[in-house]
Amino acid sequence: MDLRFIIDTLNAVKRELVRMRWVAVLVFILATSGVLVMGYTSPKSYTSSALLYADNSNILQPLLRDRAEVTAIDRLNEAREMLQSRTLLEQVAMDASLITADQSDRQRNGTVSQLRNAINLRVTGGSFIQLSYSSGDPDQSFQVMSAVLNRFIEKTVSDKRSESREAFEFIDSQVQSYKRQLEVAENKLKEFKSNNLDGTEAAVQGRIERLRSDIQELTLQIEETESQVRLTREQLGKESPYREVMIDRGQTSLDMRLENLRQQLDTLRLSYLDSHPDIVNVKDQIAELEQQRKNDTSDGRQGAVTEVIENPIYENLSIKLANNETQLEVQRKRLDSLKTLLQEAYERAERVANNETVLQELTRDYDVTRDVYEDMLQTREKARLSMTLDVEGQGVSYRIQEPASYPARWDGLQLYEIGAAGPVLGGGLVLGLLTALVLFDNRIRSGRNLMMQMPEDIPILATIPHYKSSFVSRLLRWDVITIALLISLFMVGYLGVLAFSVMGIQPDTLVEWISSRLEG
Repeated sequence: MDLRFIIDTLNAVKRELVRMRWVAVLVFILATSGVLVMGYTSPKSYTSSALLYADNSNILQPLLRDRAEVTAIDRLNEAREMLQSRTLLEQVAMDASLITADQSDRQRNGTVSQLRNAINLRVTGGSFIQLSYSSGDPDQSFQVMSAVLNRFIEKTVSDKRSESREAFEFIDSQVQSYKRQLEVAENKLKEFKSNNLDGTEAAVQGRIERLRSDIQELTLQIEETESQVRLTREQLGKESPYREVMIDRGQTSLDMRLENLRQQLDTLRLSYLDSHPDIVNVKDQIAELEQQRKNDTSDGRQGAVTEVIENPIYENLSIKLANNETQLEVQRKRLDSLKTLLQEAYERAERVANNETVLQELTRDYDVTRDVYEDMLQTREKARLSMTLDVEGQGVSYRIQEPASYPARWDGLQLYEIGAAGPVLGGGLVLGLLTALVLFDNRIRSGRNLMMQMPEDIPILATIPHYKSSFVSRLLRWDVITIALLISLFMVGYLGVLAFSVMGIQPDTLVEWISSRLEG
C-alpha cells in the first residue's frame, strides 16, 4: 500500500461523502444522539456516603489516666459485624420504607440480603470509617444511609453500655470471691501462728550458735579449772601442814668482824674523808671479809632461835583447791545444762524447719490472694468509672464527621462526559462506513486502481478527471446550506443539553421545566 493509493482512497471517500451527504448527516445525527440517549437511559447507580469518626479522647481522659479504662473497640470489626446483623438491617429497611409489616419473610430476607451487599465500609486514617450505599434511586440511597447512621450510633452506644455493665458485674463477683478466699487464707495463717510459737528459723539458729559458743567456752574453762586443781594438788603434796620458822638466825665470826669494821668505818668518817688512808684501809678489809663470806659455805652461826608454826602456803593451797573443786563442779553441772538446752534447741530447730515450710506456703497463698484481691479492687473501680463514662457518653464513641450526602449525580461517567464523545463517535462512524464502502465496493474510482486490476499488456489510454466547481459556488448551494443549518441546530441543542448536564440539570428536569413554561 503506497501513498498514491491512500490519496486516491481519501479522494474517493470525499466524493462519496458529497454524493451521500444526506445519508451521512442522518447517520451522524442518529449516532451522536444515540450516544447521548444511551448515556442517559442506561441503568444508573446513586451512592450516598457518610464519614464517622471514632472518638477515643475526651476531656476526662487526662484526669482519669491509669484509673479508668474506656471500653476497647476494634472499630472495623465492630462496625462490620454490626452492619451485617439482621436486626440492624431490618430496622434500617423499616426506617427507609424498604419493607413493610405485611411482607413475607422471604421478601424481608431478600431485602435484608440486598442491603447487606449494598452497604460498604472502609477505614481511612485509622480513626475514620466511611460508609456508603448505592441504589438506582437517589432518594432511597439518602434515606438508607441516614437510617444506617442513626441505627449504627444507637446500637453502638447501647452495646457499649451493656458491655461495660456486664464487665463491672463480672469483676465485682470476682472481687467478692477473692475476698472470701483472702479471709480463709488469713484465718489459716493466724491459726497456724497461734499454734506454733517456736519462733523463726533465724532466731533458733542464733540460739543454737550461742549455746554452742557457750559450751565451747565453758569446756575450755573446765579444762583450765581441772589443770588448776591438778597443779594445786601437786603443790599441796609438796608442802607440809606445819613448818619450823627461825626467829633469830645468829651470827658467824666473819659477820661479827664485818660489823666491827663497819662501826669503825662510820666512826672514821665522822673525822676524815673517804680518801683518808685509814678509811681506805678499813674499806679494803671490809671488802676482803665480804669476799671471804661469799666463799665460805660453812654455817658457823651462833645463837640461832627457831619456832614451829602452821604452814600458810599449805593453808592457802588447801583453800584454793577447795574453791577450784567447787568451781569445777559448778561448771560441769552448767555444761550438762547447756548440752540439754542445745539438744532442745536442735529439736526446736527441726520443728521450726517443718513449720517454716508450712508457714511459707500459707504466707505465699495469703500474699498471692491479697495481691490479686487488691488488683481486682482497682480493676473494679476502673470498671465502675468506665461504666460511668460509657453511660455518660464520655468513653469511646462514634461521631458523625460527615452526615449522609444526597447523591445529586449518579456514579461513573456523567452525561456530559459521555456526550462529549458523541460527535467524535458519530463522525468516526460516518467516515468508517464510507471508507468501508470505498474499499469493498467493486466500482472503479481511480485510474490507478484500474491499472492494478488490468493485465500488464493492456494499457490505459486516458483518465477523465472530475469537474471541480468553485468553492464559493459549492457553499452557496441550497442543499449545503440546509445541511449546515441542520447540523448547527443539532449541535446547539446537543451542546445545550451537555451544558445543562454540567450544571446538574438533567434532560428530564429540563423537559419538565419547558413543559411547565409552555403550559403557563
